Amino acid sequence: MARKTAAETAKTRQRILDAAAEIFATQGFPDTTLDQIARRAGMTRGAIYWHFKDKQDLLRSVLTEQAHPLELEISTDSCLETAWTRVQAALINAVSRQQSKQLSEILIYHGLDDTGEIQLRLVKARAQFIRHLCSVLENAIARGELSDKLNVRTVTDILKGSVTGLLYECLKCPEQDTYIINSTLQSLLYLLKHPPPHLLQSNPLAEQT
Repeated sequence: MARKTAAETAKTRQRILDAAAEIFATQGFPDTTLDQIARRAGMTRGAIYWHFKDKQDLLRSVLTEQAHPLELEISTDSCLETAWTRVQAALINAVSRQQSKQLSEILIYHGLDDTGEIQLRLVKARAQFIRHLCSVLENAIARGELSDKLNVRTVTDILKGSVTGLLYECLKCPEQDTYIINSTLQSLLYLLKHPPPHLLQSNPLAEQT
């Protein structure tokens, strides 16, 4: 029997990952079996063990081998409107593109696995997203696009909760995801540009001390 080429091996491994992500997203890690994944991938359980040590190893690969759309690269030369458009696009991708949606569903709906790996992956993605938002806000303040008294820490806490809620709701209602995300993000942008007193601080540097 001819040995598989590297490309064929990689393709088989990816089929396993795709099947695992789909089932993890729909029924969670604890309730998923390797037999189910093998059937979905159209191969034997032994083929899975050729590529992965066990189900835990498979979950770890699903979580780490794909970047989540919210893990944005920070750009320091974008205006606020451009940066905000990227945030909107990232959120839409997170709930609409198949692979990204499945990863979002695993992170949002199935984070209470016994291993804690899903929760850790969610924390990592969210932390990177918040760092990006802080950079966007700080750059906008430096350019004079936002008030220099804006309390960035408070605003990012509000945005963090809003984004988590958007992911949860839009994954449940995919037919309205683009409208919900765009309208919410535009409302938040208006709030940033016209902040009420509780989003301002008397000392702009207070949050850094």
